[in-house]
Amino acid sequence: MFASYSFIVLAWGLLLAPVADAAELGALGPLAGVRRIDLKETRAPLPEVHIGPGLTTTVLFDSPIRLDEVVLEGRERFQRLGMSEDHLVLVPSSTFVHGEQLRLEVRFRDDAAPERAAFMLVVDAARVERQVEIYRQPRTAESYRVEVEELKKGIARLRQEVGRLHQTNAPTGGSDSLPATIARVLEVEATPLTFGRQDSSVPASVSEVNVVRLSGRWLALSMILKGERGSGAWTAVEVVLRDARGQAVKALPPWQQGPVRPGTSPQVVIMMEDEAALPSGRYTLELWDEGRGQHVTLEGLEVH
Repeated sequence: MFASYSFIVLAWGLLLAPVADAAELGALGPLAGVRRIDLKETRAPLPEVHIGPGLTTTVLFDSPIRLDEVVLEGRERFQRLGMSEDHLVLVPSSTFVHGEQLRLEVRFRDDAAPERAAFMLVVDAARVERQVEIYRQPRTAESYRVEVEELKKGIARLRQEVGRLHQTNAPTGGSDSLPATIARVLEVEATPLTFGRQDSSVPASVSEVNVVRLSGRWLALSMILKGERGSGAWTAVEVVLRDARGQAVKALPPWQQGPVRPGTSPQVVIMMEDEAALPSGRYTLELWDEGRGQHVTLEGLEVH
């Protein structure tokens, strides 16, 4: 389903690695780029989409919608409203006030699930989302990679602004732009995990494990394998993850930064198929190479 998982490695690096060159990224401003929403069978509360008076927000769908069944609160107050089978163009008028909320609901043309999708439009000129993509079907790895790159640029802009403030003691160019960027960046959460016994037939050991998530988007495990002894190279190509009851947790094939060799510490990233796949509890994690010749096993992986 996914061709590459380097996008999660980028996400993990966002929280720890310095940004080499932020000078060309421009001044901090309202959130830009693309927002992506994966639909669930049930979802509460409704996903929020930020709109602003006089500013265009385009909502794209990966499945055709029924134009005659689009429900939009306050439709008559929009300066412009464009609709087609695969997108909506929303331009709110100046009659909307900050914090106002409007329900948007669409119905898809076919009979597949989910049949409908609903969103809450929130008027907030400082956090306008100019393009929102609604995914009813599984997303590609490329769409995740682009999203993480956008977050990386947001952190770069934030660091650039903070650096400027330290040098000049001057206020930001816009009082709302800095909090808006911080709010988006802080959606990325990383939590270190503890684990018990290691069992490895590979000349390596696990030095750390973290769970990394972007709320409402994806969830992954990030771990470091430290090459310690022996010779040759080893790469994980299969993962088996089980909860305390022995039930398998659906995960995508692991992505590895490079082969494990003596003196190296490559990163391994394991993407969950379901964002809610790791509730609190204890897990056993196994990594296998091709042909299941050698493995790395962690027992008592504790998720809080």
